[in-house]
Amino acid sequence: MDFIIQNIPSDVDIIHDHYGIVARANPPIPTIRNSHSKKAKGTQIPVFVSKKIRDKNKKGYFVHNGIRVSDYPYKQKKKGYLLFLGRIMSEKGVHLAVEVAQKTGKELIIAGTFNNKPKYEQYFNEKIKPHLNDKIRYVGPVGGTEKMKLLSEASCVLFTSTWNEPFGLVLIEALACGTPVLGFKAGAVPEVLRGLPQLLCNDVNEMSRKVRARKFPTPRTCRQYVIKRYSDKVMATNFLKLYRKVLTNKEYKIKKNSTWNTRRNSLDKGVE
Repeated sequence: MDFIIQNIPSDVDIIHDHYGIVARANPPIPTIRNSHSKKAKGTQIPVFVSKKIRDKNKKGYFVHNGIRVSDYPYKQKKKGYLLFLGRIMSEKGVHLAVEVAQKTGKELIIAGTFNNKPKYEQYFNEKIKPHLNDKIRYVGPVGGTEKMKLLSEASCVLFTSTWNEPFGLVLIEALACGTPVLGFKAGAVPEVLRGLPQLLCNDVNEMSRKVRARKFPTPRTCRQYVIKRYSDKVMATNFLKLYRKVLTNKEYKIKKNSTWNTRRNSLDKGVE
């Protein structure tokens, strides 16, 4: 905080805080707090990544995540495997992706971060490891070109998360590659896929049926969906609109005895 107070330029119009430490200190500069999870306590103007989470908090605004679509390779021809990409934990439903693969007889590649804490190790050892074989493989954490290759060549990505997802970035990453993604109706998933409702599933059985049927949107439709709704340009435009609204309507209240001012006064005295 001291570093920020001492180094922030004097001509700033608005602060966009992704962490919370600045917003909670209430600086004398209009500040929004961008929450990438589900909470933004102690801040005047929270901004969430989905309407679902905004409505749950009953305060603030929402701006959907955006990605630079050109970073994601587009491929029309796919390989036969299913892909799970995410953290290896019960809430992400990795075991449900395994069940879909078993029901459909499809190859499944599981990629993601493995947390070595006891409860996650137990989950992996009991629910995932016994089912690994030539057709169901865990390849560990992936990134860069390896991640892009897996996303762009998969026949379908399985988004089997069962918790209250704030957004679900993998959804739009897969679609940007022209790869369909099937997801459960949990959290903000129905919101993110609202224009492609055929990709939503109620349970493992329905997801398995849709994998077998292969009645997916075309790769071009998938990519255009992201370009239209979830590109970095769309996100930036929506944030600019929000900045203007906050400033024009003077929604941010300047607090005289704020943590920011108290810290700044202490720093000024220290310099003297």
